[in-house]
Amino acid sequence: MKYDVFANIMAMYPTTPTKEIADLFGISSKFIAQLASSMGVYKEGRKHKGRCKNNVVIYNARTAEVHFQFGDTYKVKISKKPVKLQVKWENL
Repeated sequence: MKYDVFANIMAMYPTTPTKEIADLFGISSKFIAQLASSMGVYKEGRKHKGRCKNNVVIYNARTAEVHFQFGDTYKVKISKKPVKLQVKWENL
């Protein structure tokens, strides 16, 4: 999904019914709710359990696309070793 669509969904989510957003953008209601929960966006005036930390939202600045991965499609491993990242300017 393009970043402008993602930004519009996140802006509309607190006050607009999820079904209406889903119909407008052609995305399932469940996907929109999980995406919003992952980003810490909640419906206005409702209580919530807390942010869903198992899902990952990835933004590709080169293509201006937002990708979403559910927590069951990857495994997070925690390493106690320091990691040195080497990224060249050409790779960005």
